[in-house]
Amino acid sequence: MNYSDNFQVYTPSLTSLRERDWTALTELFDRDDGDEIEDDIHTNLFWLIPEPCWEDDPFDFLREYL
Repeated sequence: MNYSDNFQVYTPSLTSLRERDWTALTELFDRDDGDEIEDDIHTNLFWLIPEPCWEDDPFDFLREYL
């Protein structure tokens, strides 16, 4: 893809966060129940069957056709 010919490509803004953004982020991560949330996520992921195999190649079955 030639990006110089594609005028639909935009770069992210380089503006800094505003004070209200910092306040919202602080409130989001400054919670007393973070450990409970983490335990809840861990428990629910534990019960997912089958466990995801992150190391497996999802396209391995295509090798015989290539």
